[in-house]
Amino acid sequence: WFAENLRSENYENGDAIPSGLSDGDWSSTFSGATAVYDESASNLETYGRLYNWYAVADARGLCPSGWHVPTDGEWTVMTDFLGGESVAGGQMKTTYGWNDGGNGTNSSGFSGLPGGSRYSNGDFLNAGYFGYWWSSSPGGTGAWGRSLYYDYENVTRYYDFQRNGF
Repeated sequence: WFAENLRSENYENGDAIPSGLSDGDWSSTFSGATAVYDESASNLETYGRLYNWYAVADARGLCPSGWHVPTDGEWTVMTDFLGGESVAGGQMKTTYGWNDGGNGTNSSGFSGLPGGSRYSNGDFLNAGYFGYWWSSSPGGTGAWGRSLYYDYENVTRYYDFQRNGF
């Protein structure tokens, strides 16, 4: 598991991942894309990049050599190891950065930050309050992922639109 959010601008083979998409382009793409929350350099430094699921599934490889985006099953193995979805989130959240006192213990070393998301319509939402991560497991028109919330100690398993950026 990474101990920080991915910041890669390129696929493993060196090809650039499209970035800087307008709301309209983001909402209509069926190709891999990345964004920085509100396209702010400070958000890149703090939270890393957001990727749509098409970037996750791209055969050129989103992660550096030797790494991969976890499957839905691998996420489950981790949350089970941490005591189950109802308590794993507090162990996965950083000890800083979460709004309204929502910090965790980070006893797992996962270092989950509330990087928010870019919704399928192009809007940026929830930085400081929610952290979202894709799995590499598709399903129909969506894919599986996990989320952490500022006001809960749990990890939520969700199924979401592939155009969303997490």
